[in-house]
Order: sequence, then structure tokens, then C-alpha cells
Amino acid sequence: MAGWLAKLRSNRGAAEMSFFEHLDALRGVLLSCIGVLLVLAVVAWFFSQTLIDLLVAQTVGRAQFIRPLEAFSARVKISLLLALIAGMPYIAFRVWGFVVPGLLRHERRFLLPVVFWSTFLFTIGVAFSTFVLSPMMLKLLMSFQTSVVVASISVGYLLDFVLKMAFACGLLFQLPLVVGVLSHAGIVSPENLKSKWRHAVVVILIVAAIVTPGDGPSQLVLAVPIVVLYFVSIAVSASIHRGKRRRARAREEAGAWSGEEAGAGETRTSGSADDTWSI
Repeated sequence: MAGWLAKLRSNRGAAEMSFFEHLDALRGVLLSCIGVLLVLAVVAWFFSQTLIDLLVAQTVGRAQFIRPLEAFSARVKISLLLALIAGMPYIAFRVWGFVVPGLLRHERRFLLPVVFWSTFLFTIGVAFSTFVLSPMMLKLLMSFQTSVVVASISVGYLLDFVLKMAFACGLLFQLPLVVGVLSHAGIVSPENLKSKWRHAVVVILIVAAIVTPGDGPSQLVLAVPIVVLYFVSIAVSASIHRGKRRRARAREEAGAWSGEEAGAGETRTSGSADDTWSI
């Protein structure tokens, strides 16, 4: 790892790499990330059954597998998911090391917070869906069974349902980050977001109705955090615009100060010339 870091530092000041050298570096990054994921997946395999039992217990109570490989496939999916979560810092570190040498200084300062907050918000969304939203939705859907129509949920279908919901919530929780990037690019402003908040609430309720079964409780459970994130996004946008105005004023003041210094220098130069001619 230390040798790789030294090579990365030397590459920053080196000549531009060729296309095939970039491909070779990318291949090394991908192979190392895949290797780490496989090792972590093997370790996570020993905890996968406990996690599946916990997931089934808090959602449908009891599940079955219909196909011979279904239980095995469910454990593989859970193991890969745990490996991806545990290996995310290493993957982000390697990808960061591959991308940074080709970025400008201000782009490097901008990219690292984006990567951090994207990972953080996605993790929060996945946790919210897994431990709050999905159990509530599944319990509601299970309540429609009768003495004749009995629910018999397969573990493969249950896992697919939970993972899809988790992925959707992880994407929806990226709202403050998306608004922050758009505000930094000058596409949206906090004033515009404040004036459209009623329209945004309606859109969020529609999206929540599409993602969830459309009942009131689960729809509100998903919509309320997204509405809160929307108002957080307004605060993020306002903070970014304040920073941009502050930097613009600092540049104007620096330019005015430089102009005054240049004018004073010209005055001193002309005064010295007059003194020389008078002599």
C-alpha cells in the first residue's frame, strides 16, 4: 500500500499517461477491488444466515425456498451485499487514487465531499428501507391473507423485494447531494426551491405512492423523510450560494486592492521620473 501511494504521488507530477497505460492502471484497480470483495464475501458468508433469519423474522415471520438453489442464492446475495458495504471505503480509496491525478485542484476539493456524502446518504437510505419501510410494507401486505388465502413467501422473492426497496431509497436519499451539485453549477437557487416547495411535496407524495403499495402509512413513512431532505436541500443550496457570493466579493476586493497598488506604483514611478528630470 505504501508503494502504491508513492507511485500515485509521483504520477501526479509525471507526464500524461497514454491510453493503454490508463487501461492498465484501471485494470489494476478493478482487480484489487474484486479481490477485496471476494475475500470479504467469504467472511460475510458465515454471518449471512443470521442476517437472513433476522430479516425474515422482522418482515414475514417465516419464509420457504421453492427451488433447490434458492436458499444458497439468497446467502450469496447477502454475502456480496455485506462485502460491498464493508469494502466501500477501500473501493472509494482506490477509485479516488485513480481519478485524482487527472483532476484540477478545485475539482479534487469538490469530488471528495461528493463521494463521502453520496456514500453516507445511500447507506442511511438503505438502512431506513431495510429496518423501517420494508417491514411495515410487508406486514401490511401480509394482512390481506385470509383463512383460505395464506401467504407463502419464498426467501428469494423476499430478498429481492427488500434489496430493490433498499436501492430505491438509497437513490431517493441522494436528494440533498443532487441539489448541492446543481446549486454549485448555478442551475438551481434556494429562492427557486423555496418558491416551489408545495409542488415538490406533491411530487414526493406521488413518487412515494409509486414506490410503496400506495397505502397511507407506508406512503407517509417514505414521504416524510424525503420532504425533510428537500428542506435540508434548500439549506444546502443557500449555504453554497452564500459561499459563492462571499468568494466573489473577496475576488472583487482583491482586484480593487491590486488596482490601487498598481496606481500607487505608477504614481511613485512618475514622481521619481520628475525628480530625475528636475535634477
